[in-house]
Amino acid sequence: MIRTDDSSLLRQQLVVKKLENRLLRRQITAQQQKIEQLEARLKQYENPNTPPSRQGGAANSPGDDDQTEDEDQEPDEDDAGGDSDAASDSSPGRSEGHEGTTRTPPEPEETILVDQGFCPDCEQILSSPDSYVSRTIIDVPLPVPTTVTEYKLGKHHCSCGNEVVAEHPDCPEKGRFGPNIMAQTALGRFHQRLPNRKQAELFDWDFDLPISHRTIYNLTKRVAAGLRPAYEDVKEKIRESEVVYCDETGFPVDGEQHWAWTFVTDDEVLFLVDESRGSGVLEDVLGEEFAEDSTLSCDGWSAYSSYHTKLQRCWAHLLREAEYVAERYEEAERLSEELHALHDDLTTFVEGDPSASAREQKRAEASLHLEGLVREGYEAQEVQQLIKKISNGLGHWLTFVTERGVDSTNNRAERALREQVVLRKMFRTLRSAEGVQIHETITTMLATWKRRGLDPPEQLQSILGGRELR
Repeated sequence: MIRTDDSSLLRQQLVVKKLENRLLRRQITAQQQKIEQLEARLKQYENPNTPPSRQGGAANSPGDDDQTEDEDQEPDEDDAGGDSDAASDSSPGRSEGHEGTTRTPPEPEETILVDQGFCPDCEQILSSPDSYVSRTIIDVPLPVPTTVTEYKLGKHHCSCGNEVVAEHPDCPEKGRFGPNIMAQTALGRFHQRLPNRKQAELFDWDFDLPISHRTIYNLTKRVAAGLRPAYEDVKEKIRESEVVYCDETGFPVDGEQHWAWTFVTDDEVLFLVDESRGSGVLEDVLGEEFAEDSTLSCDGWSAYSSYHTKLQRCWAHLLREAEYVAERYEEAERLSEELHALHDDLTTFVEGDPSASAREQKRAEASLHLEGLVREGYEAQEVQQLIKKISNGLGHWLTFVTERGVDSTNNRAERALREQVVLRKMFRTLRSAEGVQIHETITTMLATWKRRGLDPPEQLQSILGGRELR
């Protein structure tokens, strides 16, 4: 028989145990939540889309924050790199044993004979040289010489009542700086990535031409105004293209999140900065009725499928994610191998330029293969997410098989977007709508000229000097 005091003690012990259990459950719940938070943070640095610059916990830069994703959205890639060069242990330069080459010296503009009057060791006076050792030196004068030219522009009064003022291609309509200086400011800002204050210092050091950083900004503004018609022409040509490669990445404007978009064709690269990441941007650039038979190459961002039906989803994203998941889950290893083998087979097939009927048959076979892969059962949640990604893209993975001239990856757009990412990291943010227009106009034309195999400085000087632009 249990005494009253023993019964009371047992009840007290039970109450204590319940309190302890409740406390432990709360601690476990809190720890589980903390683990989930840490795992979510870790995924920002360890995922198939993480660039080397952010691996190991590198701090976010403006525009790097991940956005809310739909079920089939690709995370924003900071380095915009679908085909980033793999790290290499090899030393820079040519391999050992490679036959060296020497730059051919240019013809000298001046020849200077240098004689030695006495021996530096014994101080004996020397006679005329027995021979000469020739050394051709290439250098530039500092400061770089500048020219100051006065243009007297003839003013005429026509009998029709018009007042006509003569024009000269090297005399700008506004300001006192010529096309070469304006071209240098644009190249300094958007090719050499120099802040305006640094450019002002270089103008002082290299040209002995004191100039304020605000003047540098105004010069780039004039350059952008001169290039804007060419920018609109690039946009029009992209609208007419049969294949357009698209991508986007975060780019702050006055500290607020905006997006830098790129549209790439065989001969054009267009950049556009907009506050939206939605399909409305695609409508603004490509038109509300983009040609049905034209192809958009893209990642899994939902804006593309909302805008257009004929897509080519990027295999570089898919294969990279498959590798990442396969490293973590054994059940995904065969899936990754199958996807890689299928892509290799298809790219080899299209390189042979097969007939249209052979392409259709190959696409049908590959489609059945993909459908078979997504029907298999997988247990891990991350593997299931990969399968869902493949399933959501069925109909868009194999466009390149039947459409000539379409790449299997979106690397063209991602390579073009890298320059925007570098500029974002250098300048942090754009300041205004005017700054946005300057930025997108000049970067578009520099990238387009390079893609066309033209010389950007020459093109800049031509258009700014009022000459015909190729």
